Amino acid sequence: MEPKRKQKFFLLVLAAIAASLAAGWYYLYSVQNSLWNKAVTDILEVTAQGRHALDTYVEKDQENLQFIVSGLEKESPEDGAAILERLRAASGTDALYVCVDLENRLAYTPQFDEGYPLQEAQTAVFEQLEGERGIREPFINDYSGVWTIGNYQRFAFADGTPGYAQKTQPLKEIAERFSLTFYGDTGFSYVVNQQGNIMIRSLHPNSNRTFQNLFDIIDLQGNDPQQVEGFRAALENGKRGAARFRYQQEDYVFCYVPMETIGGWYVVSIVPDRVIMEQADTIMQNSQIFFFIIVIGILVLTAFFLVSRDSARQVLKAEEKARRAAESANLAKSQFLSNMSHDIRTPMNAIVGMAKLASDHAAEPDKVKEYLKNISMSGQLLVGLINDILDLSKIESGKMALNNSTASLEQLMTELVNIIQPLVQQRKQAFEIRLHGIRHEILCFDSLRLNQVLLNLLSNATKFTPEEGEISVDVTETPSQKPDCAHFTFRVADSGIGMKPEFVKNLFESFTREKDSRVDQIEGSGLGMAITKMIVDMMGGEIRVESEPGRGTVFTVELDLQLACEDSELPPLPGLRLLVADDDPATCRSAESFLRELGVQADVTESGRAAVEKALAAHRQGRDYDLVLLDWKMPGVNGIQAVRAIRRETGCEVPVIIFSAYDWARIEREATEAGVTGFIQKPFFKSTLYRCILQYVLHKDLPAAVSSGEIKLAGKHILMAEDNELNQEITRELLESAGAEVEIVNNGKQCVERFARSAPGAFDLILMDVQMPVMNGYEAARQIRAMARADARTIPIFAITADAFAEDVEAAKQAGMNSHLAKPLDIPHMMREIQKYLHA
Repeated sequence: MEPKRKQKFFLLVLAAIAASLAAGWYYLYSVQNSLWNKAVTDILEVTAQGRHALDTYVEKDQENLQFIVSGLEKESPEDGAAILERLRAASGTDALYVCVDLENRLAYTPQFDEGYPLQEAQTAVFEQLEGERGIREPFINDYSGVWTIGNYQRFAFADGTPGYAQKTQPLKEIAERFSLTFYGDTGFSYVVNQQGNIMIRSLHPNSNRTFQNLFDIIDLQGNDPQQVEGFRAALENGKRGAARFRYQQEDYVFCYVPMETIGGWYVVSIVPDRVIMEQADTIMQNSQIFFFIIVIGILVLTAFFLVSRDSARQVLKAEEKARRAAESANLAKSQFLSNMSHDIRTPMNAIVGMAKLASDHAAEPDKVKEYLKNISMSGQLLVGLINDILDLSKIESGKMALNNSTASLEQLMTELVNIIQPLVQQRKQAFEIRLHGIRHEILCFDSLRLNQVLLNLLSNATKFTPEEGEISVDVTETPSQKPDCAHFTFRVADSGIGMKPEFVKNLFESFTREKDSRVDQIEGSGLGMAITKMIVDMMGGEIRVESEPGRGTVFTVELDLQLACEDSELPPLPGLRLLVADDDPATCRSAESFLRELGVQADVTESGRAAVEKALAAHRQGRDYDLVLLDWKMPGVNGIQAVRAIRRETGCEVPVIIFSAYDWARIEREATEAGVTGFIQKPFFKSTLYRCILQYVLHKDLPAAVSSGEIKLAGKHILMAEDNELNQEITRELLESAGAEVEIVNNGKQCVERFARSAPGAFDLILMDVQMPVMNGYEAARQIRAMARADARTIPIFAITADAFAEDVEAAKQAGMNSHLAKPLDIPHMMREIQKYLHA
């Protein structure tokens, strides 16, 4: 047995070494190939830029020629002096204009004082030129004897005689101006036509001046005929790309880009392959060192029979390092902006939809108020997204900062449901949101970022789930291993089209969308999942995805959220009996647990019919429930039908509440007529049920801890500097509705003068716009702080401005301002800031 074990171990070591060498070779080959491809892409981009410069130059020449032609068209072919005058006025040191009378075979040029007759061969050259305008391939100038290039255009003189105008200049000047060089002057460029004929020859020392055709150079180097023919076909078909050929006893890369203004012409850049790879030597050397370290590690782990698991881990790390080394980190701003429509359209859809509903229900104030509330929430989310888009440097560098503050998980989920409702209803999808073991509602986290994560996942779920499909959100709280934290799991599942395994691997990369005919018509930037992953990572969490084509997708987000000091326990309620009916068992369990914690006895059932039977049985026993909670959408007997049956069979006035994750506006009238007392929205947290019982059972006002927290500013005198009349009106209305007295001035200078004339203590607060005529807000704040009076140094001054970047907040602080409020105004935040400084 012992020799067999040694032999088996020896074979295992050999296999490990072989596998390591193969993996290392593949890794190094992948790195080298990726770096080479990146370098070729850069050369193509520089070639394209050079092409663009030459295109622009040719277009300018054509425009100048057109200007001369427009003058020649007004002249008679008999008036040679006038023709020469126009040509002399346009010709420069190097450029020369020529005009030809094709009918009389006369040519005019500034070198002669009158037209000179053309020889038959010269006339034939002009007559054989194709089209109304174009550019001639390089030719030897009859007058100067140098190689020349020229733009030409046909026209008609004032009497209809056909004419020809041409602008020429030495080919050498074009070559000097538009020759490209690469990698320390080791690479150069040509301009060729589709047949490979060299039109403009680089002045670079490596440029071959003997051959007139690019393919003649390539053919003599012993290159593969199929590769040469592929290159020839690419030029003939107007393609853009790169090829690799032997030239001057070494490998060169040929990058070719077609010109736009001259059909059939190409800019071809030629760079030594060795120079390209020299740029990657350092990375390759480090990779080789890293590879040998991996081999040693694998051998050690093999001795402990762990080679298979640990080698896979090392290979994955190596692949990730290679991918990051080869990936470009600098995304163009214009491309980023154009692709962010995926993240903007969802809240915009909610705003437009809610505005339409508000218009349709203008005569119903309660509904309009609710719609406007939803519009406000969507608008706040949209403002957050726009701030991210504008702060490009922050996003592109991956340096977004979290704004952790005390926030309500209930408010977050409510806003999320309100935004996603119109999308779900439009596609007739089943939408369910469930809570599991929620013990903390008030936490410390970045609510905008978490909202953005969940909204990205849900908006994708609605888009990629067919009509009448199912979408669900499960929120679960469990104990956290981190101190003073709670662990939350957000699970977003759908029954949509799913994703292929190979796409799931790259799902969180920027600008990634699956190639599938079912999603080609669905808008999206390809940035949503990348941003989602980045935010989850910043929050110290983890995101996973499970998906199969045709079987839907499940996203799971794991986060540890810090507990907030404000998350105080709700006071217990008196002994009450409630009935809860929902066909979703998880919702029933959650509601029963919450009510039990509140000291309330709850009977739960999973159908409308069973709820009717329980209510009827309780009535017969003389023990009617204090409150009945019914889900709107239940199979068989739904919530409204159950209400009718309870009212009909019992005749009692027990409060009956309908709850749903959907907008109940369209059934509100029917529900009210059926005897429904009120509505609450899923998901309902413990605080939701608590407020519902206070309102509908105990008929009490909401406690201050859960009320709207309205701020009273009675007796407060506020000075506001704002040059926009609409902003003046909005802010005045908001503050005066809270009881404040508001005085408005139109610029910073008026604000300084009004404060100087006021008695000390006359104003409690100054709201200062920043961008104003005459004097801006920063200067006004500085002058007020410099005044020789006590209240000038203590009066709160708030900057109210559309300049919302971090540097703008710092500028306001440096000017002596106490707070920075960004437009569009977050009204609750503004009132909280006022309350903080005025103790309202």
